[in-house]
Amino acid sequence: MTGANCAFLFALLSFADARLSEPSAFTCPPKNFSSVQNFNIEAFIKARWYIHQQQPTSYLPKTQNRCVYAEYTLKPKKSFWGYDIGVHNVATDVAAPHAVHDSKQKICAKIYDASAGKLGVAPCFLPTEFSGDYWVIDWSDEEGYALISGGAPTHVAAAGCRTGTGVNGAGLWIFTRQQKRDSALVDKVRGIATGKGFDLGALNDVDQTNCGAQALVI
Repeated sequence: MTGANCAFLFALLSFADARLSEPSAFTCPPKNFSSVQNFNIEAFIKARWYIHQQQPTSYLPKTQNRCVYAEYTLKPKKSFWGYDIGVHNVATDVAAPHAVHDSKQKICAKIYDASAGKLGVAPCFLPTEFSGDYWVIDWSDEEGYALISGGAPTHVAAAGCRTGTGVNGAGLWIFTRQQKRDSALVDKVRGIATGKGFDLGALNDVDQTNCGAQALVI
């Protein structure tokens, strides 16, 4: 190897080592990351929420991004495992015949910090210590929107931070009270998510049109 080639190789290795040692442009979760404050769980669960954008997870793949909604019911008393809320999620396959995936009476939530909107969600038969974080990051009862995350986003991504894609510690959702998409409102919530440090590349649109006729429930 010539002296020139050695010098070039040394420079290339030095550049690669310097790039690898550079700190990430993002710290995840972002500094001072927090969920909502002065949260009102009763107001939040009073009506159905429609999901207009969501991050794929192992239990909510992109193939089910159609006619997705969520409903919550406060239990009259805690369940055997200490859950406070019944969770009813519905998602529909994008592809025909549009099979419906319904979690009714299968999913529960425990309130860990009511004023900060921090809950844990899991199948109702599991002890609460196996529940996954389900945080209300921001919401407005008056405007009818909510930004929900599977806890703090701890994964560094291209344009910010993300949660995981598995079961616990996963997911990001944009909710509105109205099934008909309000693009301006969705964009507002996206801006809130960006301000919180989330990478919006994780979000995909949910089709909320032609949801009247549902197929066989799975």
